[in-house]
This record gives sequence, C-alpha cells and structure tokens, in this order.
Amino acid sequence: MDGKANDVSAGLGRLRIDIDTEDRKPAPRAPVAVGATPASVTITVTELQTVTPPLSPATETAAFDGTGRPRPSPPQTATPGTFPFFPLLPAELRLAIWHLSFLPRAIELHTRRTHYADDDRHGGTPKWQSQSRNPAALAVSAEARAAALEFYTVALPLAAPLARNQTFELPGDQLQDSDRVLYLNLAQDTVVLLGDLHYARLVRLLAWFRDEDGRNHGNRAPRCGGGGGGGGRGKGLRHLAMSVAPWGHLVGAATLKVYARTAFADIEEFVLFMYNERMPPADWAGGRCMLVGASADADHYRRFVMGRGKQFREGDGWMVVGKRSMKVVDIWFADGW
Repeated sequence: MDGKANDVSAGLGRLRIDIDTEDRKPAPRAPVAVGATPASVTITVTELQTVTPPLSPATETAAFDGTGRPRPSPPQTATPGTFPFFPLLPAELRLAIWHLSFLPRAIELHTRRTHYADDDRHGGTPKWQSQSRNPAALAVSAEARAAALEFYTVALPLAAPLARNQTFELPGDQLQDSDRVLYLNLAQDTVVLLGDLHYARLVRLLAWFRDEDGRNHGNRAPRCGGGGGGGGRGKGLRHLAMSVAPWGHLVGAATLKVYARTAFADIEEFVLFMYNERMPPADWAGGRCMLVGASADADHYRRFVMGRGKQFREGDGWMVVGKRSMKVVDIWFADGW
C-alpha cells in the first residue's frame, strides 16, 4: 500500500481513516522472536459533517416558486356537499336514509285574537297560523315525499295571511279559505302554542288531533279540515308546549290540574316556556323554533320560580301534567329548516 492515508466511506456517514505506517519497501524480513509484540499501528478516525444532498431540478420546482419562496401546499380536499350516487343506492337503503331525516320538531302555532264574532259556526277546526316549515323531504322528490307522507300523517289546515308576516284577524265565518297545511307526526312532534290561548279553542284543537289519530289508525289518508273522523279516537297529540301566559294567574296551577285530568290526560310531555307574546318575534322570517332548558341564572326564570311559579311546584320538582312531571324551558326562534 502506497501513501500514508486512505479514505474509507461506509454506512450513512463519512469516515476518514488515516493509517500511519512505515513505507513498505521490499526488504528482508527481520526474524521475530516468539512471544514478541508486533509493531503498533496508529488509526485516526475523523467524523465529517453530514451534508444534505442538493434538490433535484424536479423536486426544487415542486417545492419552491419562481421567487425562491416555498410554494404553498395544495388545499385539502373539501367534503362534497352533494352525493350524486344516492339514486343508485338500493331502494330500501334510500328509504332508511329518508326516515333518518325525520327528526322531532317543535311546531309553532298562534291564532287570532278572541273576537266577539267567534261563535265557532264556521265549521271545521279553527284556522291556525304558523311560521314553522314543513319537512324538506316533502319537496325533494316523489320518493321522499311519499316516505314523508307515510310518517307525517296529520295535515293541520292553516290560515293564510294576506301578506308575509301579517297576522290574520278576521273573525268567525270570514276566515280566509286556504289549502295551506302543516304536516305533523303526533307521536314525535311538539306543538308549541303561543300567547294567552282561549281554553275552548285549545280543547277543540286537541279533540281534532285525537280524531285525526283515530282516522290514521284506520289506515285512512290524512285529510284537511275538522269534524270527527270515522276511525274512532286515538291518543292524539303526545307532546304539548304552552306559554306561561294562560297559567300565570293566582289559580293557574289549580286550573292546570283540572286540565291534567281531562284534556291533557293523554299528553306524555307537557312543557311551559318563558315567552308571553301572542306572536313570534317580528324579525323571525320563519323556520325552526327550539325548546331549551331554562337557565337558573336567568332573571326571568328566577322571577317566575320565586313568584307565580311556586304554585306549580310539587316537592322538589314540578307538578305532574298528563303522564309525567311538566318542564319549564325557554324558546328560541331560528331561521332555516
């Protein structure tokens, strides 16, 4: 081997190995005694700094733009807002998906002011007003509408105001005739009645629901209008929410107990909400209303609990109305479906 140093590259790092030896020239070998120590060899190992290899032209073009700044990473693929393959799914699966969209709703209802001409001679159920919307599935496709009509079996007729967000105040027989209806599922949806409701009108509405429920149990199509049905009486409405306004007087709890044994006997869930107005908020364009638990820190709730609300207490909770203890909640109005 010629020279005093040899470079060796091995593994992931570079090592330079310097070997200092005597020049090896052809010479006669000296005799070595048995047991003698061989000549020493000095090895120096130097670790070199790791150098990152330069980017290839293709990699450099992909990572940097023309100004030398890093090229921004491509945006993440957004979740698509549509599913174009839905019609290709099996019919059973499509129907199951439609039924999953039929969630419990809170349906707002309000009515006209009590009028001296309201002698209920106009027949049928009183024309209610509502800014709640029907389920979206009713307007998607023929298949979705058929599934929705099998689920929402009651069609409540509504009065149609002359203008948007205008209350309809004509009395008695002068009610405007309208084909506008609100579809409900009596076992799932909650009917939310606003304002200081006339008791006779309330009883009549609940009786109409029972008649319609009996008709549907007889496998008849839902109909609009009132009067008795030929299918016998059913359970009717299961979930009812009312404003505290009709019950806020001194004997409100006593009156409610009477209704709990009669008109509300089949109600599975009775709710009082903290909203006294007869109409929805003026800036509400319509859509959804939601019943949410009343906050114990809210001033209006504390005033109710420490004031007229005391008469509705039984033990540590609220009095029983219908099948179980009633609830006291707040109501929110939101746009959309």
